[in-house]
Amino acid sequence: MAAQQAPTQGAIGRIFAGVSPAEFQPLLEVRNVKRLQQEAEVRYAVAVTDGDFVVKALALPGSALIAQIEAGQIFVHALVRAAEFRVEEISGQAFLLLFRAEVLGTVPEELRVPSDRLQKHMNARTGAHAESGLQTQADPSLAPAQPRSDAGSCTTPEKRGAQAGFAEQTPLPQPAPARAPAAGVNPYGGPPAACQQLGGTAGPGAAGGRSSTISDFFGRQPVVPRAPGGASANGGFLPIQEISPYTNGRWRLKARVITKSDIRRFSNARGEGQLFKIDIADKTGEISATFFGKAVDTFYNTIRQGQVYCFSRGHVRPANPRFDRGEHVLTFEEQAVIEAMEDDRELPGVTYDFRPLCSVPETPVNTLIDVQAMICMVQEPFSFTAKTSNREMVKREVGLWDPSGPEGASFVNLTMWGEKALAEDFVQGAPVFLKAARVQEWNNQKDLSSPAVYEVNPDDPRAFALKAKFEEHQKTRPLPMTMSRGAQGAAGARKSVQSCRDEDLHLGPPPLPGQGFDPNGPRTIHRHFVLGTVTNVPYDRMPCYPSCPGLVDSSRATQPGQAPEKRACQKKVTQEGPGIWRCANGHICQQPVFRYLCKMQVMDHTDHMEVNVYDNVAKQFFGVEAQEYARLYEDPEQELQLAQINRRVLWKRVLLKLRASKEVWQEAERIRYNVDDASGVVVAKEARHMLAEVKSALAAEQAS
Repeated sequence: MAAQQAPTQGAIGRIFAGVSPAEFQPLLEVRNVKRLQQEAEVRYAVAVTDGDFVVKALALPGSALIAQIEAGQIFVHALVRAAEFRVEEISGQAFLLLFRAEVLGTVPEELRVPSDRLQKHMNARTGAHAESGLQTQADPSLAPAQPRSDAGSCTTPEKRGAQAGFAEQTPLPQPAPARAPAAGVNPYGGPPAACQQLGGTAGPGAAGGRSSTISDFFGRQPVVPRAPGGASANGGFLPIQEISPYTNGRWRLKARVITKSDIRRFSNARGEGQLFKIDIADKTGEISATFFGKAVDTFYNTIRQGQVYCFSRGHVRPANPRFDRGEHVLTFEEQAVIEAMEDDRELPGVTYDFRPLCSVPETPVNTLIDVQAMICMVQEPFSFTAKTSNREMVKREVGLWDPSGPEGASFVNLTMWGEKALAEDFVQGAPVFLKAARVQEWNNQKDLSSPAVYEVNPDDPRAFALKAKFEEHQKTRPLPMTMSRGAQGAAGARKSVQSCRDEDLHLGPPPLPGQGFDPNGPRTIHRHFVLGTVTNVPYDRMPCYPSCPGLVDSSRATQPGQAPEKRACQKKVTQEGPGIWRCANGHICQQPVFRYLCKMQVMDHTDHMEVNVYDNVAKQFFGVEAQEYARLYEDPEQELQLAQINRRVLWKRVLLKLRASKEVWQEAERIRYNVDDASGVVVAKEARHMLAEVKSALAAEQAS
């Protein structure tokens, strides 16, 4: 029976020699459990023995051992199997961290070693200390000599307390009779000289005795220098995998910034606050870091995603599984030191652990996952006022598709917030990689939100293969043209002029005034993205008009009891006399406000079209306000400057966001194209887009 088993002899020596729990899970006997209160966190010190040595193991907050202790499963004389453990070095000393233990029963009384026969382990991990410790356990004849009680010898704090009149809490060891070691040799593998007292002088009988080490409250002992792979082997930088809440404050990390969040502001009982988060990585692992308060103002504009920095003067905290990944997180305040460093190719960039979209419904809420998918629909960004904080927020919903699931297709909505929602790189039919997207639930439907990093059209073979599968799926089972939650005004993929004209042949007529919209009828509005070149702007008339600045009620809906919002009338005004301008609504003003209204001809390699451009968008083309353009247009002496402004528009390559609708003009139907937005072409971005199309076409040919 398991209860009749005895602790594994020599286990503690092997643990501190560096054995891993994957290859060695020893049996240990619990001798004491003590609660340690430090600030708001609760820790436990658990004294365990292998029958020869006793050592205090620490249970960290968040570990399974804490839950086992508080549930009463870990008790004195319990026989446990150390399932998860690690030896941690702190301030030049090593101690045992025990994360999980399997309770096998109780050690029988006849197998319990008396406390006065147990020795406190020296906690040696490497070098001669470890070899000596293992050799001593293997051959009892090499055990260290019993320490003397001379007043001049080095003793533990417990022994010094007993000499001062305090009761000794830990019994002194009673080792077996030992063979005298060679002269000048320390049987523990330390320096040959006799140990020193706290005052710095050696006492009689100090050499070779147990009293040659000093034990603190946790029973920790001095160790030899860190084994290869620690901070000393990395130019003084601590590897991320060695970070723990017990790491002292003098560490330095050299890592690459993988992700960087937006600034989040909050309020609590202590007042207003702000924070932002980053994920950093070195070749041993990743860890999250949070900046609070004034540190946000100091470091937010300094830290850039993808660059390498040296981080120091931070704090290590246990991770919150709800918001963080991993066991520990870093926090930085304004006293932190963060220095930019030269790029190091050994430090990894963004890495992904992709999960299929079909797994999202089964994933717990607030879990962070990585996803590769195709953008199948894009909603226009819109702003609203949050009810809880009364702040204006911006969001956008993006439809995602991947070929997972029993039907070979899965769909999930992605919600983007803030500045990321206003990004212009969300295009239907483009592959996207998401890192650390949060699973959220709304109306019993799970979606994704707020990825820490996203890449649209990544230069990655996985993206090319995914796009080829998407295009093949579109040929056999085309995706619906609406979002699952009724998002309207979705933006499509980039199209040629000819494909826009062909698609718009199926537009339905606009509903008559007072007539309701027919959801089953043909669409009355199409939206397109077109990359083209402006080839002509008619200048036979001024491309702007005088508008009325008078205020009228806005058509925007308001809450009950609130007065309607006001907006400018913007009707065209005509001059009736000096300083008298009148609009069709009867408003009279002394000076009109000029607004752009012009037509442009846009062409690509397939065809050309005429588009209507209005005030806000036209400013991007002409580069001046309409008021200034009108002044130059009416001044004959400014023809040269006016010609320079007009040349800015012609032969300019632009990406246009068009709204197509059918109208009746002079008893004939025609398609009217209005420009809702325009942006210049970024050469590098456009080249990547073209390269992605080429690679996708090649991948599709290989798949077929």
